[in-house]
Order: sequence, then C-alpha cells, then structure tokens
Amino acid sequence: MNGLLFRVLLGLCLLHVGCDAEQVPSDAGADGAISDDGGLGPDAAPDDAGPIDAGPPPEPEPDTELGDASEERWVFMQSHLHTTGFHTCADEPTMPTGPEADCYTSEGITAFLAEALERDARDMIITDHNNIDAWFDPAFAPLADAAMSRYATPLRGTEWSSRDGHMTLLFPTEVVSDNMAAITNGWVFAAGNLVPVSGASDYQMTIDSVHAAGGLAIINHPELLIHAFPEDSLDADGVEVGIPPNPLDDVGGGAVSAHSAAEARRFWQRRLTSGQRLTGTAGADHHHGGGDIPGLESPTFGLAVNLIRVDPELPDTEDVAAALADPDTTIDQRTAIVIDAVRRGHVMIVEDEDAARVFVGADVDGDGRFHDARAGDCVSDAGDEMRVRVRIDNPSSSFGSSHYNLEVWTDADDADPEWFVEVDYDDGFPVDSRYELDESDPFAITITLPVFPAERRFVRFVLVRDVLGPINDTEVVTNPIYYGDWAEECAGAAPLF
Repeated sequence: MNGLLFRVLLGLCLLHVGCDAEQVPSDAGADGAISDDGGLGPDAAPDDAGPIDAGPPPEPEPDTELGDASEERWVFMQSHLHTTGFHTCADEPTMPTGPEADCYTSEGITAFLAEALERDARDMIITDHNNIDAWFDPAFAPLADAAMSRYATPLRGTEWSSRDGHMTLLFPTEVVSDNMAAITNGWVFAAGNLVPVSGASDYQMTIDSVHAAGGLAIINHPELLIHAFPEDSLDADGVEVGIPPNPLDDVGGGAVSAHSAAEARRFWQRRLTSGQRLTGTAGADHHHGGGDIPGLESPTFGLAVNLIRVDPELPDTEDVAAALADPDTTIDQRTAIVIDAVRRGHVMIVEDEDAARVFVGADVDGDGRFHDARAGDCVSDAGDEMRVRVRIDNPSSSFGSSHYNLEVWTDADDADPEWFVEVDYDDGFPVDSRYELDESDPFAITITLPVFPAERRFVRFVLVRDVLGPINDTEVVTNPIYYGDWAEECAGAAPLF
C-alpha cells in the first residue's frame, strides 16, 4: 500500500470510527509506517506518486465583447406594480372598509402580464399596498402569448407602506397562506399607510424578517416628499433610482415634479459614498385603473425598466407549455433569477426596450479582457490600478437630440458626477485625455483608475440626453463596480463567467 494513502486512511479511521485490527495492514509498525518493500520505513524516502490531479483548470474568462448575446443573457423585469389604484387596503390593512375595499384586482394582474408580453418583459413584481391577496388569485400565473412562443410571470411581492417610507418586498416562494400571516410576520405594516413609523427599527425588523425568509427588500421612491426613507439603507438590498414623477411631490400646487428620479439617485449616491453597497433598480409605481389619487397611473413601461443579467446555472423552464402547466414552480424559478440578479447588482436601468444600453466591465489581471468584474460586482484585489471598459450599445437619436452625456460617478462626490463627456449618437466618443478610445468601436472607451485597497471606492455611469424628453432625460443608469475594502458589504456579489 502506498504510504501516503495508508496514513490518510489511518487518519480517517482514528478521526471518525476507530480502526479494527482487520483494517490496519499487518505490515504497519506502531507509528503506522510500512516496512515491506515499496513501503515507508523510518529511513525510507517516500514514493514519487507524481503530480496530484487537481481536476480541470478553472473556466477561462470569456474573450467576448461586453454585452455579447452569445455569452450573456439579459431580460426585462418590471417592479412596483399595483393591481388597483385605490388605497383603502393600504390605509387600513387589517380592516379595509368602503366601496373600494378590494385590496387587489384580477384584472390588474392580467393587464400587467399582457403588457409585459407586448414590451418583451419576462417578470412583473406585483406589489399591492400592505397586501398579498393577489398571490392566491387564479390569475396569478404565467401568461403566454397567442403563439405559445414566450410567457410572462407574476412575482410575489408587496409594498410595505407607512406614512413614512415604502419598500418593495419580494419573496422566493409562497411563504405564507394568507394576508393575516403576512401581517403577523411584519411584511405588511399593520398600522397602515397613514401612520408614521415609530423609528428605524420598524424598517430594520421587516428587512431582517424578509431576509430570513430568503427574500429581498428594495427601498421605494426614497426622496418622495410624503413617503421619504431615512438616510440609511438599513440593510435593504436595493433602492429605486429609475422612477416616474409622482404627484405626491407636488406639494405647492404647481406642475408635477420632474425630479423624482434625480433625487432618488442622489439618495443612492449618498448611500454609496457612505460605504453602503446598494443595488439601483427601476420601479414603475403604476396603479392600475387610476384610483383615488389623480396622476398615479404612471406608465408601466417607457420611463425606466430593469434589464437584468440571468445566471445560466439557475433553473428556468423554457418550454412554454411546461411553464404554464406548473405555475408555482415557474414563479419560484423566475423569482430566484430576479433575486439573484438584484443581490449581485446585475441590473441595468434603461428607458425602454429600444433604448441605448451601457455595458461596463473591469480588467483586473491585465489580460485585456473585461469580465473580471461587471457592473454590480466587487473587486477585492486589483493591484495598483484597474482598467474599466465602457461600451454604449444601440445608440440612437431620440426626441430631437443628437447627443448623449455620459456621466461618470465615483466616491469622490455625493452630489455631482466626477466628470461627463458628450457622446454623439452618430460618431461616438470624442478624443479626451481621461480615457482611451477604442479604434474599432467608436462607442467604447477604457478608463484607468487607481486602486487604494484600504478604501471603499466605486465607479458607475449614467447616460442622459442633452434635451429633456416627454418626462425625463435619462436613458441608462448602471450599477457600480465596487473596488477596495468593501468587506461584508460585498456578500452576495459574484461575477458571472
């Protein structure tokens, strides 16, 4: 017997079950050495067993362009969707009263799924105020197009709604059987939408409870004047930074504020510069059917939508008939994909399905490939510097604009971009000393950043038009690449390659 193998076996015996006499070879000495020919005696040299087989080498970093459809799968997902526009359930979740006491509508569920199919979206997070009754409606199931070629899926959420902050809560499966159980667990704010929180602990306990159930918490419209969130992430997973204008911001009686999204991004920037990793997301805040507050029926699509990157290792039923035949499994699978993307930060906020996209990647090991970290990922060891490639895909003119401005946001400022550059939608990036131009792609540049391992740093990008569109000027918001000492904040971050 090979001596090394014997000692391993002997150690396992002693550690786990003890060794019977029959289990120890007769040629072993008291110390376990083997003295016969070819064995290991006290003075013998070990056999040359050759190199240890460590298995196949690690999967190489892909040699593909950022956003290459053959390597990466991105899908549209929309969040913050109310199947009813009435607020009786939001205000009195334990005993809703009045003629519009229904907390959800079947019609609203189906309408969202039908619109998703029209706009090429896969997943719709249903978030009725302080209520989960929609989960148990027969309409809460995947919906296919007429050709049975694709389907859209409702995901189990709710909007935790107080007089102060609101949060989207997303759950991995049907974790409770009715709304009263959700109230008991703190996933519905029992006091209602008209009652302020007692303190930050109300949010924190809810977030902790949702995490314990395997779910997500996303801060909604954090700077809304009536429903603002505290100046802290409180361990939430994400924050809405692509949102529509809200009439509740219009406290002066004038025009509807067009600054809701900009203020939300400033809230996000303050969280990032304070060292909190937080995924930026889009949220429609659409109230189906209008309801009791004029102006809340904002567009479901066309202002901001989530484009998420899918982990190809996660289960996903592609066969449409099979997906419809087992709706609970399909909903759970699609929810797992969305939760994974948000936790990783693999979310790009784009205006709509036809808008430009901004792909970002970092080269940490100097091999000229930019998949070591992508937007949302963390870099723990990058030497003295890191190269970041930024590529604009699908550039096009819109609303009479001939230019974009690419804003570069870093940890250096909590209110303004560090710099921006004008990008022509026909000609691409101009020459600029702050980056390298890609001779083969006028819409791609490379930025070199110094790395300070003991500091928490990040870089993210916003693409805006140089004219205001119908409601907003923002085309794309990326999540940051985090680098330096983010420690526990980077739990859940991992590149996909």
